[in-house]
Amino acid sequence: MTTQIREPVRSLAHPARARVWAMSKRNMLVQSRNPGHWFLLLVLPLVDGLLFGSIGVAFGEGEAPVRLLVTGVMLFHLIWQITLAGSLGLLEEVWSRNLMNLIATPLTEREFLGALGLVGLLRTMVSVSVIALVGLGFYSVAPDSAGWVLVPGAAILLLFGWAITLFVIGLTLQYGDSAEVFSWGTLVLIMPLSGVFYPVDSLPAILQPIAEVIPLTRVFAAVQEGLDTGAIAWDQLAIAAVGTLIALALATWFVDHQMSRFRRLGWITRFT
Repeated sequence: MTTQIREPVRSLAHPARARVWAMSKRNMLVQSRNPGHWFLLLVLPLVDGLLFGSIGVAFGEGEAPVRLLVTGVMLFHLIWQITLAGSLGLLEEVWSRNLMNLIATPLTEREFLGALGLVGLLRTMVSVSVIALVGLGFYSVAPDSAGWVLVPGAAILLLFGWAITLFVIGLTLQYGDSAEVFSWGTLVLIMPLSGVFYPVDSLPAILQPIAEVIPLTRVFAAVQEGLDTGAIAWDQLAIAAVGTLIALALATWFVDHQMSRFRRLGWITRFT
């Protein structure tokens, strides 16, 4: 009689990976039972796609304005959804008074952030797919109409969205659920200055220097050039990448600093 040696359970062999996956599944289950999350995930992208696509048809000449508006709103949802998933993921723990329970588990801060990031990527895929289907089905705008510039551009947008997420998480650790407004308000402030739907020189002169500093401005300028000529504006993308890495480094430092203060000053008492 031979004895079979069973392979170790994966969750035991890779405990960190198992914790990240378990936390991701928990977040997805919590969000799936909340009608508000379904609205943000499916209805809002649908409305945005129809709104900006119809504006392009009504006030533009030819296909170029429609392609610009639909592609712009599709790319902006890359940032929007990953930021919402991260910031609202932490706020869900705050609202349910579950933060203390998480601290008592082996789950580390980085694993928790990794779970939020994974959920954010999944939400982004769904949301962008909705807008892409709206653009293709109703306005004959192909999702890849801007060309290969979308690949590096999307990567930069996701990284910048994650930087915003870390910034909002840091504020939430200090101010609790009163920081909810920053989960969506931060991007509302940035969007008009980023040239998502129009060139930066369309802004008032006093705001143009501010817009030039925002990395998103360079990404959307590169996308607009891709829509117009099919070329990849590597100079714009390089500036955007450097600015995004700086923003990501500052956001990482900020959230680490806030977590240190969270432990040292006993901010957990605000969430119980």
